[in-house]
Parts: sequence; structure tokens; C-alpha cells
Amino acid sequence: MDYERYISDGNIEKVLLGFATPEEETEYRIHLDLFPEIQTESDEVERRLERLSFKEAALPPAHLKTSLMQQIALETDRPATGFWYNRKDVHYEDIQPPTNKMRVHIGWKLLLISLLVMIAVSLMASIYFFYMTLSK
Repeated sequence: MDYERYISDGNIEKVLLGFATPEEETEYRIHLDLFPEIQTESDEVERRLERLSFKEAALPPAHLKTSLMQQIALETDRPATGFWYNRKDVHYEDIQPPTNKMRVHIGWKLLLISLLVMIAVSLMASIYFFYMTLSK
């Protein structure tokens, strides 16, 4: 299959829009390696799709930003200027963990506890079965 027919069949658009099957995506990757023209066409299709999406985008109403900022100001007791995150009266401290202690995630602790419980249960079970076989 030559690359011109591959391009004209719309396979690039299917892959870029996410409608391609895994086999078609694999075929697309193989064709990208074989034909640099497909990469050029793929870039062009991507630019066209981006231009089309911005051209057809629905813009929000102009008053929406001011009403949202006022609502945020009412809920958070901050000024509705949009620059409340640049306040100078807020002081952040750089908190460092202690250097003489090693920190372990809770998941590892739970894993260790569960492993120890399983070992203990298996030891008790083996002792029980050992004594059961001796008593026979």
C-alpha cells in the first residue's frame, strides 16, 4: 500500500481522533517509520483539527467571569480581583521532616504486618497438624 492511498483513506484522522482499533494504530506506527510523508501529513491534519476546534468553540458569556469571581469572593471572604493568591500578608514556612528519622509509607507498614500475620498463622497451622499426626 503506498502512502498516498493510506493518507487519502482517512486513516490518519481515525488515529488522531482516537477512533482507530489497536491494529490500525499499530499499522499507523509502522507506516510512520516507513514513510516520513505520513508524519508530515499527520502534523498538518493535527493543525487543521486544532484550528477547526478553536473556530467552532463556543465562548462563555462575558459576564460569567465577574459573577464567578464575586461568588468566590463571597464564599472565601477574599477580594474579587482575581489576584487573591498573590497576597503579601500570607507567610509560608518551609517545613522539613526530621533528618534523624526514616519515614516509611503506611502501605509498606501494612504489608509487613500482613506478612508477619500470615507467617504466624502458617506456623500455628503446621504445629497443629504436626501434633494431630502424632496423636494418631
